Amino acid sequence: MPFEEKALVDIREEMVVAALEREATVSEVAAQFGVSRPTVRLWRERYRQQGRAGLSDRSHATRSCPHRTSEAIEEMIVAERKRWGWGSKKLRRRLSEAHPDVEFPQRSTIDAILSRHGLVEGQKKRRPAAVRPFMVRYEANEPAELMTIDFKGQFRLRSGRYCYPLTIVDSVSRYLLACEALPSTDFRHSWPVIERVFREHGLPQAMQSDNGPPFGTPYGRFSTMSVVLMSLGVRPVFSRPGKPQDNGRHERMHRDLKADVVGHRGANLSEQQKFFDVFRHTYNVERPHEGIGQDRPARRFRSSSRPFPRRPLKPDYPAHWETRKVSGNGMLRWRSTPVFLSNAFAGHTVAFEPIEGELWQLHFHQFIIGRFDERSRRVI
Repeated sequence: MPFEEKALVDIREEMVVAALEREATVSEVAAQFGVSRPTVRLWRERYRQQGRAGLSDRSHATRSCPHRTSEAIEEMIVAERKRWGWGSKKLRRRLSEAHPDVEFPQRSTIDAILSRHGLVEGQKKRRPAAVRPFMVRYEANEPAELMTIDFKGQFRLRSGRYCYPLTIVDSVSRYLLACEALPSTDFRHSWPVIERVFREHGLPQAMQSDNGPPFGTPYGRFSTMSVVLMSLGVRPVFSRPGKPQDNGRHERMHRDLKADVVGHRGANLSEQQKFFDVFRHTYNVERPHEGIGQDRPARRFRSSSRPFPRRPLKPDYPAHWETRKVSGNGMLRWRSTPVFLSNAFAGHTVAFEPIEGELWQLHFHQFIIGRFDERSRRVI
């Protein structure tokens, strides 16, 4: 005969009957069934009142909630939302002023009520930002070690043409290295300013920027500027997308520049540049800077010991690495198979360092720019 497991109600009934028939004391029944004496008394009392039905488990959910918002108040909140379309903060303030004798729930409860009635649109999930090369924080300790670069938006000159101010700042001393009035944000106009700063003050170890053109690209690929920087031995550092605080010192300088531009707007780029030159002198030489103990940036800054090279530098890769030259369309060949890297590397030579199996580390000058999976023929 197959073993049939007793139902929990059957066991409780057997226990209660034993206690009711006084065949044993409550203590003995509790010891026999492995429960406490209050448990025996509890089920015995329920059995007396309800019979076998009282031995089933009951729901532990609360039957009432003293803090639950009344239906009348909930209807008022829903009606106000439908009328005005406001959020919980404004709804609560308006309702409290209109009905001072009523205590309305907190914002979190109002948000829950609106959500329950389908009056809150779910926030769209943002696509995760593409992983960009060198998106790591760079901590500089010496002047000219880290330079930051950015465009301060754009504004109209008195002639109606747009001016795009390009600014370069030394991160440690706060020295404003350049404040240039440019007609656009493209690489063709930006790079001569950067090169002039490098020639005058030497090469930094790193240059930080946002991900917009011409510094970076919106898809995490290398830009022409980042490749040129690496070819000079300068590490490109990118702020996180949508995080201007990553370059907070530069943004703080831009606030002062914006305030100055309001009262000094030139008729053309040449005249605007004269205003920028005055601003730069005042910012570096005359104005005490709170971030450096009320000192002047010009007193703290000193040029880099790394001079700008007289001729383009050639990468020096170890002999056991495999090298490839990137074609004009950003492609290179690996074992007769075309592999796309980036248009920004066109004409440059990269190197593959063997790691393990079919995985290779990809180098450009002294920088690691990715990994190459030989099986998928893709640069990771």
